[in-house]
Amino acid sequence: MLQNGLAGSGRCSTVLPMRSPALLGLLLLVAPFASAAEATPHASTAIPELPPWIKAPTDRAEFRRFVLENGLRVLLVSDPKFNKSSAALVMPVGAMHDPVDREGMAHFLEHMLFLGTEKYPESNAYGNFMQQNGGYNNAYTASDHTNYQFEVRHEALAEGLDRFAQFFIAPLFNPEFTGREINAVHNEAMRHVQNDQRRRFNVSAELYAKGSPESKFGTGNKDTLAGCTPAQVRAFYDTHYSADRMALALCGKASLDELEKLAREKFRAVPRRAVDLPVVEAKFLPRKAALRLAQIEPVKEVRSLTLEFAVPPVRPDFASKPDELLTQLIEYPGAGGLVERLKREGLINALSSFTWERTPYYGSLFIGADLTPEGKQQHQRVLAAIFDYLEHLRRSPFPAEFYRDRARIAQLNETYRDRGEGASLATRLANQALFYPLEVAERADIVWGKPDEAAYRRLLNALTADNLLVSLTAKGVPTDRKERIYGVAYSYSEDPGAGYAALAHPAAPAKFTLPAANPFMPTGTPLLSERPVPLVAEPGLELYYAADTEFQRPQAALSLRFVPVRAIANAGDFALLRLYEFVLRDVLEPAVNDAILAGLDVTVDPGLEGLKLSVAGYGDSALRFAAQVAGQLRSVQPTPARFEALKDSLLRNLRSYPQSEAYLLARDRRDALAREFHFMPPDFEAPAKAATWPEVQAFARRYLARGKIEAVVHGHIAPDEAAAAVRAIAQQIGAQPAAEAELLRRRHLAIRAGENVVDAGAIEGVNSALIRDYLLPDDTPATRAAAVVLANFFGDPFYSELRTKQQLGYIVGSSAGASLRHRYFTFIVQSSGYAPDELRRRAEAFIATLPDRLAHVTDQEWATLIAGARSQFEEKPKSIREKAEIFFGRAFTYDHEWDRQPASLAALDALTKDQALAVLRTALGAETGRRRTILLASKNHQVTEEPKVSFTKRDEWKAARKYE
Repeated sequence: MLQNGLAGSGRCSTVLPMRSPALLGLLLLVAPFASAAEATPHASTAIPELPPWIKAPTDRAEFRRFVLENGLRVLLVSDPKFNKSSAALVMPVGAMHDPVDREGMAHFLEHMLFLGTEKYPESNAYGNFMQQNGGYNNAYTASDHTNYQFEVRHEALAEGLDRFAQFFIAPLFNPEFTGREINAVHNEAMRHVQNDQRRRFNVSAELYAKGSPESKFGTGNKDTLAGCTPAQVRAFYDTHYSADRMALALCGKASLDELEKLAREKFRAVPRRAVDLPVVEAKFLPRKAALRLAQIEPVKEVRSLTLEFAVPPVRPDFASKPDELLTQLIEYPGAGGLVERLKREGLINALSSFTWERTPYYGSLFIGADLTPEGKQQHQRVLAAIFDYLEHLRRSPFPAEFYRDRARIAQLNETYRDRGEGASLATRLANQALFYPLEVAERADIVWGKPDEAAYRRLLNALTADNLLVSLTAKGVPTDRKERIYGVAYSYSEDPGAGYAALAHPAAPAKFTLPAANPFMPTGTPLLSERPVPLVAEPGLELYYAADTEFQRPQAALSLRFVPVRAIANAGDFALLRLYEFVLRDVLEPAVNDAILAGLDVTVDPGLEGLKLSVAGYGDSALRFAAQVAGQLRSVQPTPARFEALKDSLLRNLRSYPQSEAYLLARDRRDALAREFHFMPPDFEAPAKAATWPEVQAFARRYLARGKIEAVVHGHIAPDEAAAAVRAIAQQIGAQPAAEAELLRRRHLAIRAGENVVDAGAIEGVNSALIRDYLLPDDTPATRAAAVVLANFFGDPFYSELRTKQQLGYIVGSSAGASLRHRYFTFIVQSSGYAPDELRRRAEAFIATLPDRLAHVTDQEWATLIAGARSQFEEKPKSIREKAEIFFGRAFTYDHEWDRQPASLAALDALTKDQALAVLRTALGAETGRRRTILLASKNHQVTEEPKVSFTKRDEWKAARKYE
């Protein structure tokens, strides 16, 4: 799975789905693996009564479902608005099915399928085809399913499907790649050595019942897969991969008849095998009359409490969503709820809850809290409060009004929210075609049907003390054990006494209340006729307005940025800004939660280069919410205890920074030298530690005192209403206008031709990292066109050479990057086995071959590259909010350059291979190129050639440089 945003990096993976509290963005809980089916994958066979599907006037998508003669389930969607065609195929086979002596086998098999088939034997043929056609491909292995997916330009879908289908018809399992891919799997496992969520999951697996499928190490490594042969991989494949257990989703702009023809033609040869489908019982966490507590020493400054309950399956009840209803109640941050009480008592910073359907027969429900220092010391109080709230829910009536609001917003979302496209859409639809009744598969995760109190009570009543495993993850907890994979230090105890009794037999619960009426529910959702487009220009305020003429949905979006003045651009003020951000997010959390439940899409992001507020929702709800946020920007007032808790949370994040992944640390150091103002945790940790709330409050007033507001309103709302709303927001912010020269705009380091700016250093952890950037001359249409074509050209070859063939590491990738108008090629390698100087030598050796490789590209291959780039440039926005963001960028990032897309396409049409070759040679040339290099060395790696760094004191060096 692509977890780093680089094309071609980390192409396959085991996956840990995660869910964080709204707005805070804190990673509190990680479900061990995505849910799937163990035995009969089509667990939800009955079709419940669902509300009618009301399609938007502009929704032209059509669906079709059928089953091939070999038993393969197929779900098609045709939509002329799709930018790319895509496909995904899922199998209900994953880490739970690994042989006891071959942990990681399902994941290893996933890797091997990418490395050649009888029809297309070259190991990089599949990835190279996708890359050159402007596409993307990936796969992931979960605990009990594996999903393979790709997206590609429409014209390449047929050939892409032919290559893809061969994975499941005639894979090679070439012995040449077995050892190398075991190393790749090991590198992936090593990537997560410092990931505290993975480490906690490994401890939990070790505490599950011995011999249960959940106790296996699903990723695998070089020890668990040692000696694995191609014959063993093929045997596992033949034992588990059968057409009648698979589901396929195809998405494209071709007609349903054309898509069906492709599905039948390409996948009818997938073999159907005799496969035993045993029923699995929930034995991993047997009931026990004791409080089971694991205490875990983290790598980072984590302080969290995680509760896991074994629960009955919820997928059969998909129409009534008991899991979503219950978890939304548990994590509701408004008045009278559990979160509000725990924050008021100074015990938590945030709380999250979600369910994980392990098999059709059982699952898990998680509740997790990010603890304050007091919360860590008094974690029994946190546990008691959670059980107090659960008892309150058990004694309370079914939350019918809360459910009705959820169902109303779900129906609006089903009608008007963009369903997505590409590989992500195909992945979701394939999973749903496998796990739900095929007749309603595309609706299963969205629709809320009739409420089912019995299903809700069944799930709620499973949340009992004898059905629970608790994990406390924090520095300094007592430990006396070592987890077997990552060596995690932990301890485990079972208390059948007072601690258990307090949870098993709670007293009458303290006063809680169910959520009150939501103030952000839309008052109406009428579609307005098209309106003229006015422009508002006032001192300190610039507004663009665009009525929706494309989506015809009763939605409006506001994209607004307040740009402060340059005077705040220093490390001390940045520390105060981060603290203000934490306080603001915490104060706004209840309102944001209500907004999200009311169907709004919300981002509030106070940053160094401006406070960004983006809201989209039904009717006028977006502007009403934005007005409420603006009214609170200057008036946030946490209690002293709450401020100290939030400050502690920030400081823990800063202290954990050295344990970040190597390539992320390298990116941060790259940005610190490339941008005029970019502060890393070591720069502002000390002033953050010393800061007081009065200082933060005074800074917030300075931050908002002078600047400029830039805004776009788009959608179905009258222009006079939009202008009045934005003026009112500006008045609430209260900033005085500032001249353009005073505003804090991003500027980039000027690098001379032939110069290589180098930063290097030692880091913690087991991985080293290299980043090499080659700057491009400008942001003209010709350069933009060449950049996309060239990135598609070298993306897969770079990945295949350094990751697949040379096995340098799991994170390997390249792309055409951009920061505002500043464009560059970037190459990244993270390795657990090699020092950064060796990574640099090997990367440079391959990069040097690129001009010659491009020179030998045939005319047909060049035409394919052009077509792939065209499909990327022609991608259209998929929602009113996304279109508002595009308008905002063109207005304020690109200085009203409204024709960027057609200009890029015209330049692409005129681009020749020789012109692209000239761009590449100039960028890579020793005398003409402008380079940035970051080399970070793990303490485990010996650097043989010390780099010649450009500076020892970054700030002093930057002060003498020019930024533009």
